[in-house]
Amino acid sequence: MAFDTLSDRLKAVADACLTKCRKEWGSNGLKTDCPIDNAIGWKPTFYFRPNRALIAAVEVNDVIYPEILKIAAHDVEHFDAPISIYQACSLDIYQNDARLAKVKLLRSHGFGLITVDDGGDAIIQFRAPPLAQHISPERLDAGLAALNARLKVKFRSAYSTYQTNIVQGLQEAAQIIEALVICIAQQAETSGRISTGTSRGDAADIIDVLYANAAFRNFRAALGGARSFLREYRNPPSHPARTPKDEADKIRTCKTGLFEALRMAGELRSVIQKAGYRVIIQ
Repeated sequence: MAFDTLSDRLKAVADACLTKCRKEWGSNGLKTDCPIDNAIGWKPTFYFRPNRALIAAVEVNDVIYPEILKIAAHDVEHFDAPISIYQACSLDIYQNDARLAKVKLLRSHGFGLITVDDGGDAIIQFRAPPLAQHISPERLDAGLAALNARLKVKFRSAYSTYQTNIVQGLQEAAQIIEALVICIAQQAETSGRISTGTSRGDAADIIDVLYANAAFRNFRAALGGARSFLREYRNPPSHPARTPKDEADKIRTCKTGLFEALRMAGELRSVIQKAGYRVIIQ
């Protein structure tokens, strides 16, 4: 029978958790007490496929954020299929976590949590994105450090979108880069450095005009980087992935793109400051 290696207490948690997961996501591809793949050094309590591209795996444990999840995270993040990871535990274990310190760390690192009370009722305390998609608030804050308040607000909005829709989140971030390019062009027009109306063109064309202008010679590295970014990430793949590997590749592309957008925003803000302009974006 399933979960026979667990104690009676943890077996009850596992059974209730499995019932909850079946209700939420179905039981397609359900496996118990076996590894997902030999490339992953972890055997979850059970895993299943909520959809064709995603694997969801559950670790039943009476220790919040057990070491095995930390060990498995690297393999899971680089696996050629998206995997979401949940821990399941009894409600009293969750409630006895002082100031929810370990629970907060579990969430910050991209894992979900399911609790089961003494009556067998399971609750999803928080959901998990595919681990490869996760960007912790701390990593986001580090990327935002070089930006002003207005840009931080814009990128936090893009990040919020990214958490539920990676493609739209990256598109929002790319639109911020476009807005910064237009911001430079509009002020360059006002100062007479480029022709009036240039800022109404395509962002790539605007960059080409700025790049060729002697007044922006010292900023060519940043302008060239912005052009490369827009070529690479402005229109990320939005069609459904045909295979789990395609989905994993798309997730990694969007995650990399979001960090690149943060880096490019910092560089373009520096261009704006050094040119004597102001960061003005809608």
